[in-house]
Amino acid sequence: MRSSRWQDPVLAALVLAAAACSRSESGITLRVALWAGGHELEIERQVADRYEALHPGVRVVLESAPNGYEERLLTSIAAGRPPDVYLLDSPDIPTFVERGLALDLAPYREALGFRPDSVFGQVADAFRRGESMFALPKDFTPMVLYANREVLAAAEVEGLLPAMSSAAGQPPGWTWTDFRRAAEAVVADADGDGRDDVFGFDFPRNLYQWIPFVWSAGGDILAPGGSGAAGYLDGLEALEAYRFLTGLAEDGLTPGAQFVQQGDPAREARFASGGQAFLLSGHWTLPVFRDLVGAGALDLAILPIPHHPSRAAATSVLYASGWAVPPNARELRRAIDLAGFLASPEAQRIRARSGLAIPSRMDVAAEIAAADGTGVEDAFIALVEGARMTWGARVRDFSRIEALAVEIMDRRLVRGESLASSAGDVARRIDAEFGW
Repeated sequence: MRSSRWQDPVLAALVLAAAACSRSESGITLRVALWAGGHELEIERQVADRYEALHPGVRVVLESAPNGYEERLLTSIAAGRPPDVYLLDSPDIPTFVERGLALDLAPYREALGFRPDSVFGQVADAFRRGESMFALPKDFTPMVLYANREVLAAAEVEGLLPAMSSAAGQPPGWTWTDFRRAAEAVVADADGDGRDDVFGFDFPRNLYQWIPFVWSAGGDILAPGGSGAAGYLDGLEALEAYRFLTGLAEDGLTPGAQFVQQGDPAREARFASGGQAFLLSGHWTLPVFRDLVGAGALDLAILPIPHHPSRAAATSVLYASGWAVPPNARELRRAIDLAGFLASPEAQRIRARSGLAIPSRMDVAAEIAAADGTGVEDAFIALVEGARMTWGARVRDFSRIEALAVEIMDRRLVRGESLASSAGDVARRIDAEFGW
């Protein structure tokens, strides 16, 4: 249980000030749990090194678990060996907050120099419950459409597309109809072997990919407040989105249903090499293409997700992460100080070198965009407006819904089952499992 003294903002400021004054104290080790790997982990090490330089005698150990992160983190906290700070992913927020495994950091915001209004609003709100704040936002991304301009230019379909510039925002007229026409136009047998090898799109199998299409048809997958799936996951608007997406695969505009059940591991390479016009992804894919863009080998644009013809604009989905502190951290006051630094502008500027996400602070994101000569960062930021946070940030155990929802379109493409039947079945199973 958290001691009541940690609820007092004045005491919080005094405690953190005392921690800052004891920087020369040696033998302090702070453990940070995260899921980074490769280059991302190297960047996080640079952030940790900077904190150590500012706090002589303090050692920061990064404990990365790219696989099974949530389970390992829950186990370590329950076993009484929690990290001092951990990275909280937006779909895991309800699990950790509702179980009391994340400290309310609101009393320490002033002492840490953290202002919620300096952060993109939807991102800050994801970690809030009333006046409480259970993590300090790190970074985030909307889902967008990557476009290969060379493929599109070869098909002469520029007139169907929204303005492919940094100021694209949410232009009118970028509907499912326009998107399908563009995707149809690029399909080709480039090597003349009798089989198509250039495609418009790849099939978005997972809920985190296709939920913007449901939203952009005016529907949803859960009732308001997240209290039920029946009538929403299998609602008319959702079914329209499923029909639109499965139609792309059934009509040969994607590489085919052979990638449905096991995913499509070649999609990024196919897109970069000119074998695909559009790619649905987040900012995390950008580093894969950055060198190709810099070398002039890939003419890349960032576009909004297309919307249903009856709607004025699309609604994309946001995914975010933030730095949280377990209430039973051994070095609690120093852990709070470290979490504040990990979310600071200095740390976010260092971290932006990885290119995996948009900094949560609006000023840092604007700096990164201003330094980007390609206009890609500006385009990403323009598409944040009107986007909404994943349901996973509000609904506990949302991963179960994601795992069940993949069946809806799989059953259509693999077995030929009607979408209304599969969606209705999955919705009923979700309601039963969650007790809705």
